[in-house]
Amino acid sequence: MVRKDTNQERIQRASTKAGDYEVESRNCCQGTLLALSEEFGLGADAELLKAASFMPGVAANKETCGALLGAVMALGLAYGRGRLSDPEWTKPEVNDEWLTTRRKVHDFCLAFKAEFGSTMCGVIRPLIMGRDYDSLDPEDRKQFALDGGVQKCRRPPEVAARIAAALLLQDKK
Repeated sequence: MVRKDTNQERIQRASTKAGDYEVESRNCCQGTLLALSEEFGLGADAELLKAASFMPGVAANKETCGALLGAVMALGLAYGRGRLSDPEWTKPEVNDEWLTTRRKVHDFCLAFKAEFGSTMCGVIRPLIMGRDYDSLDPEDRKQFALDGGVQKCRRPPEVAARIAAALLLQDKK
């Protein structure tokens, strides 16, 4: 008999894998996206991962957290639209369904923000590290690693993957 994983096991696996990928790649967006894609069969391919390359802090500008963006991209793979337009989308029931889906992703962002007090990398990293680092400065990058930043920065991808995985599983009920 094959044992079926519980929802908690799937959430934990996606979360741990997102953190592991952060440590491996130092790219919270790519790691979160890939972890969720693998766990839920979302089909993130090499081209999509490539597109996520510069998302951490939005190209090191301390903007939106890359882990949040990776999870939103995964939710887009699960719920998003694959075309720019479709006449069907003007139907009230289709528009209502789309609004419900957009609320789910909005609520994901609110839950992530509740964990860290912000969705901004420039706020989150100092919170978990005790200080900020300039990721474009070679000396600061070395200090980040020496201060355990690689291990500490696994937390946002783990949180983002946990929240997104729970949302994806909620819809499978």
